[in-house]
Amino acid sequence: MIKHQGGCHCGKVRFTTEYDPLLVYQCNCKRCRRLMSTVNVGTFFGAPEVEVNGNLKEYVTPGGSGMPFHYFFCPECGTRIYGEAEAIEGVRMIPIGAYDDPTPFEPKLEVFTELKLNWIRDNGCIQASFEGMGLAERIEALMENLDQRN
Repeated sequence: MIKHQGGCHCGKVRFTTEYDPLLVYQCNCKRCRRLMSTVNVGTFFGAPEVEVNGNLKEYVTPGGSGMPFHYFFCPECGTRIYGEAEAIEGVRMIPIGAYDDPTPFEPKLEVFTELKLNWIRDNGCIQASFEGMGLAERIEALMENLDQRN
């Protein structure tokens, strides 16, 4: 049964999943702000847990870890559908703006807080904050949630 779904602005790319995200995070880094035109709030899933239909274009750039980060987007309208970091293999990161209904998703973890814009406020949902990329902590949270899922 489809639990969450979304897609691009023009409708040529769609995705579905039967799962809740392993983690919802907020990234405050400059790279995400530039690529997303805002702060990035995203969801983590195991790559096989998300089905994507439609053609995608790929853009690769160094991620916060220094390892490549792959962005996949609609070649027609440019909407980012998901990303994959080589530093966290097997995981897809879907921005909440790509969902048909993003309201269930509140970030539990935020990274790069030293770069956070001063007008962004926590509504009480953030449980962990890291000045840097918090990679080890994100992997730990993902693994804990994956263990609970299995």
